[in-house]
Amino acid sequence: MFPDVLQIIFTVLAMLFRFVGLLAFGLGVGWFTLQAFKKDAWQLQIAVFLGFVGTAIAMTRFLSGHGGALGAFALGAGAALLFWGLPRKDDAEEKDVKKKK
Repeated sequence: MFPDVLQIIFTVLAMLFRFVGLLAFGLGVGWFTLQAFKKDAWQLQIAVFLGFVGTAIAMTRFLSGHGGALGAFALGAGAALLFWGLPRKDDAEEKDVKKKK
């Protein structure tokens, strides 16, 4: 009985670590994609976009049995794109002030 309980505990811990790890990976990939899009080199933008989409496609294909892991990546990437990708009010207000001058 004890080994069964231990196996269940390790399985739950593994699921939790997979979820947190892919959440952090999604945040990192989203941040890196946004940083590359702020550069002027269009070749870098294309490469990073294809890498981002390729990662999402590969995870969809190979993590099909682990929906929580894929969801964690999607949550992390979406949060990064929303948090670092949306313009801040401070930046928008500064641009308006500079345009008026």
